[in-house]
Amino acid sequence: MREEYGCRLVIAAPQPVAEKLRALFAQAGMAPQAVCHTGEEAVLAVGDEGALLLTTWRLPDMSGGELARRIGQASDVLMIVPQGFEGESGLNVVTLQNPVSQEALVQSVRVMEHCRTRMGELRECATELRRRLEERKIVEQAKGRLMERLGLSEAEAHHRMQKQSMDSGRRLIDVAQEILSAAQMAG
Repeated sequence: MREEYGCRLVIAAPQPVAEKLRALFAQAGMAPQAVCHTGEEAVLAVGDEGALLLTTWRLPDMSGGELARRIGQASDVLMIVPQGFEGESGLNVVTLQNPVSQEALVQSVRVMEHCRTRMGELRECATELRRRLEERKIVEQAKGRLMERLGLSEAEAHHRMQKQSMDSGRRLIDVAQEILSAAQMAG
């Protein structure tokens, strides 16, 4: 895909097919990051950071399904398979039955790249939400310690932590962690 999409497209197919695919995507303005002729080359090209892998169901050294398993869930696989193919599939594998039109193939790669990008955004959002939840738990635990130790209401404990945070120029989570650490040392 074009650079603004940030696509890491890797093609893995026997040499004549790979060259046809490279030309097709070049014509569509989508330069693949790598074009490989064996599964082993594809595994190396994809690496740990993942990619969108376009492959055929059979490579000289392994099947497309085996390749999909080897590269793992960090990558998504679009596999061109023969008519009536009932082979392996996985969570990260989408199959297109051959013959497939050039337009359908290009559009499938564009859609998969859009989905990869969106899933990455959702993963980042989920990570941020998990972090916030963990911080909130720590703040709540610290409020509980203050309430217990000083006989404060929840609102008073929260206000005390906020004031300490503002007065010291530190984040509320840092103040809460300090309170919990002090309580552990005292207890």
